[in-house]
Amino acid sequence: MAASKELSLTDLESVENCVGSLLTVTRMSSGYSNDNYILTTSQGKYRLRVPQYSNQLDQLIAEQTVLKWSSEENHTIVPLLYLDTLPNGTYVSVFPFLDADPTFDLHNEQLVFSAGQALAEYHVSIAEYEGKLPWETLPESFHSDPEDMDELKMTINEQSISEYPEFWHAVENLLSRLNKLGKQMNEEPYRSLPHLSCHGDYAPANLLAHHEKVVGIIDFECCRRAPRVLDLASFLQALQEDEGYEASMSSWFLNGYQSTITLSEIELELIPVFQMSRSLEAAKRHFNRVIQGEHHVHAGLVMYWDRITSKLND
Repeated sequence: MAASKELSLTDLESVENCVGSLLTVTRMSSGYSNDNYILTTSQGKYRLRVPQYSNQLDQLIAEQTVLKWSSEENHTIVPLLYLDTLPNGTYVSVFPFLDADPTFDLHNEQLVFSAGQALAEYHVSIAEYEGKLPWETLPESFHSDPEDMDELKMTINEQSISEYPEFWHAVENLLSRLNKLGKQMNEEPYRSLPHLSCHGDYAPANLLAHHEKVVGIIDFECCRRAPRVLDLASFLQALQEDEGYEASMSSWFLNGYQSTITLSEIELELIPVFQMSRSLEAAKRHFNRVIQGEHHVHAGLVMYWDRITSKLND
């Protein structure tokens, strides 16, 4: 479903048996990959997540399974209640709606500490889970085929990248780094890092806060087997991209996590690498969507990803 098309109550008639009589549906927010809505029914409120791009039912079922496991162990995890299909064939995910602050205050020490603590508590609750997960393992996600460059060149209009003379060099760099890091993830010290079912996108946008405390963790569609430090890198990257970022803010988060789980020195040292890995994966997803015709290339973003991952060449 395109982000510009509003969801209507008629689209949701099939979920009525699960959630009660439908009253209102309102767009809540739009992210990089999904649109979110609030659905009000005779039984209460729900949050709906509708993907902007194609998704697979088996991945959504895997997300629902891991959420069922973890939410039974940890009440901060917001479960996926129902999966349904819209008239256009798009799957819609139905979650309970939690009242929360409109924004996550990255400059609130107690809240950022709580975010670190909430992540550690999730990691404890999921440590024994061995079931299916929505996403492939971290090393698998970094592989790129030689044909990627050729397909991109067939897809991208040269005029659209004319103001970026180094564009194709940046693409070559990113594809090379994807393969390089994929190999490294199967080697030491990465193989010996503590692995578990990571959230995969642990960031302020996926945390619900109320009164300086994280009360809900949402959107596990990127959940995958990976070193646990990947989740810390996700939040710290978002934190460090804030205009008012100061180094002490990272300490708030790390202190919160280590109030429950102690990190090794090598994990702390590798956080910047995992931050760069997220940018590489974002670049790969972008390239795939361009090749598939889901949207046009964003040349400025490609140049940005190339710049911030350049240290992987060292």
